[in-house]
Amino acid sequence: MQRKKKFQKVWAAVLSAAMIAGTLTGCAKESGTEPGETGSAAASAAAEAGEELTTIKILGVDNKATDDSGNAVYLSDWVNGDSKMWQKLTDDLAERGLRLELDLIPEDQYETVVQTQIAAGLTCDIVNINGSTSNKRTVDYKTLMNLVKQGKLVALNDIWDNYSDGTAKEFFTTGFGSEVEKLNVMEDGNIYWLSACTIGDYNGDVWGGFTGSMIRKDWLDKLGLEKPETTDELFEVLSAFQTQDANENGEPDEIVTVDYNTFGNGIAQFFGLGTQACFVDYNTGKATSPWYQDGVKDYIAFMKKLCDAGLLETSGQGNEKKAENKVSMISSWWISTWDEPGVIVKEGQAAPYFVGTLCRGVEGIDPLVTRQNGIQKGTYEYAVTSNADKAAIGKLLDYLASEEYSVLSEFGIEGYTYEVTEDGKKKKLPANDISEVQIMSKLPALWVNNSILPRVEVTDRAQELITCEEAGLTMGYPDTGFKEKAEVIKDIYENEEKYSYAIMDTEANLAAATEEETERMTEIKADFDTYYQELLTKLILGQASMDDWDSYIGDMKELGLDELISITQERYDRAQQ
Repeated sequence: MQRKKKFQKVWAAVLSAAMIAGTLTGCAKESGTEPGETGSAAASAAAEAGEELTTIKILGVDNKATDDSGNAVYLSDWVNGDSKMWQKLTDDLAERGLRLELDLIPEDQYETVVQTQIAAGLTCDIVNINGSTSNKRTVDYKTLMNLVKQGKLVALNDIWDNYSDGTAKEFFTTGFGSEVEKLNVMEDGNIYWLSACTIGDYNGDVWGGFTGSMIRKDWLDKLGLEKPETTDELFEVLSAFQTQDANENGEPDEIVTVDYNTFGNGIAQFFGLGTQACFVDYNTGKATSPWYQDGVKDYIAFMKKLCDAGLLETSGQGNEKKAENKVSMISSWWISTWDEPGVIVKEGQAAPYFVGTLCRGVEGIDPLVTRQNGIQKGTYEYAVTSNADKAAIGKLLDYLASEEYSVLSEFGIEGYTYEVTEDGKKKKLPANDISEVQIMSKLPALWVNNSILPRVEVTDRAQELITCEEAGLTMGYPDTGFKEKAEVIKDIYENEEKYSYAIMDTEANLAAATEEETERMTEIKADFDTYYQELLTKLILGQASMDDWDSYIGDMKELGLDELISITQERYDRAQQ
């Protein structure tokens, strides 16, 4: 789907066809219709009663999802279309005297647009300040601190202290939201942006999400192979996929696709390595670096072995090759449906599906599970500008902190996207011909997950497992459905003590950096990140020698690795206070 260059403005409560005025240009989808008007029952009622709705202008990402037919669906499609869930959101807000005006920017252009608008002076009320899915922040901390000093961002704690009906204040100061927002406290004691927050629950215990390596289970079954338990066995399995032509295309092209210029790819965790160049050990709370860990050389040697054997995707076309049914192993959420529908197989072939696998890379070193905390801070962050009506923002924060919004953002609408079981639990309905329900089976909602509003959710992990199993059956999986897919993750939920863990996202577990820390980290990371990523790439591709290891470590020390570890430790310690 091609996109033509223009900005798209969308009224959420009473949608408007007006285009965004100004000098900036983004991209909106090319379609046969321009943004039109969609009425809101609550908004119409308010208008008839002569009540005015207060507009809250939001600069956010035109988030994208994929339905079960492989079609791209954008947030702008949603708000301009016939979306019951979006209608529910706008009705909820209209009842509170609010409407949203959205400036939706394609993700690949969002950083440029935000930076340009910051330079020109922010005119919106709420801005997504971290709308990037890469490791790079959309707006760096130094810029944010300057905006605070200039009075461009307002203290949110002042709003929920003075303009909340009490719901927001309770949630962000004493509820589970407080576990997240305390990490955003600045040096002056104020909070200037909200993070998405999620609490995961499994049979009454708080549990976060997981990522890890996943391997093609249908290929294992086809070739009569067992799921590997060591990296030696993994290499043999991956080699067999090629030599025995697991995808039946006559070519030895079955490959692994992971990010090999970082440590957060699942395979590094087989060797007991942390997920980032500077990370905090989940169990000890101590900051260190994979470069200092015992398994790092073995990990690099294994990745080079994969590369030398032609088993590692190095062309940058991983997504394309997955669609072409050539990918044997990925790093992903261990319970997911979105990796399989994009894989195209011949008619009559078994439904493609990946299952979680945890291999031991080195004897004596436990492989790690990449894990979120039970109550976790999302990477998506939203700031309120000085242009905003504080009373209106107070009402919005109360709504975001409500159970009503939590249910809507996670489950949708009862009877449409979820049902309530006999034991009172909410259960998402399986995907059907309704595209919106298909989307809800993959993303809680298009307006959350790095878009326009912070996600606030309570996730029932046990129900998640059941829903995924049922989804597997509808997708043509064997009778076991998702049981095989979820086997490892279910065991982790129920037998926590058996496993070792790595923190999924170190930054999400750190207190806000001070101005001094920010300046120093910016200086260090400008050169260090480039150096270590290029070094990893060269070592794995055989373009650099392991014989020069001590020299590489010395270079990274000079670039500030030890200082970066020290700053990380100090921020982590503050977060525990």
